[in-house]
Amino acid sequence: MSMLFLGGAVLVLLATAGTGCGWLTWRLASRLRSVFGGIAVEGRCVRRYSTESSDGDTMWHHVHGFTTLDGQYLEFEEDVMLLAEGEKLTVRYRPENPVRSATVMGPGGAVVPLFGQAFAILTTGFSLLGLLFLWLSLVQ
Repeated sequence: MSMLFLGGAVLVLLATAGTGCGWLTWRLASRLRSVFGGIAVEGRCVRRYSTESSDGDTMWHHVHGFTTLDGQYLEFEEDVMLLAEGEKLTVRYRPENPVRSATVMGPGGAVVPLFGQAFAILTTGFSLLGLLFLWLSLVQ
């Protein structure tokens, strides 16, 4: 009975990790579509603030603002290391959904968000594989 419960618990963790990995991959693909096929406009880091984690670590957040080609001003948050408030950068977005597709990744922008996203996908992917092997060993 306990082996069945453990197998079910691992299956729930497997589904959770798979969902997380899928969402992160979808988000990265969306950003890359903006980088390679989006509209590039000048943006600016409009706000930079910090929060403190429960471990006492300081995390910096960056809010970027840009104006779309049709004149709509939008802001979004995306982390970029060593970026000062007021600094100019290139923002890329897709016109069908500018606020959800906006990114500072790419030439004239930053590569840090790409590395963070890729690292998160690799981490959840390896966790997913580990959980899959654990689940397979339990059901046999």
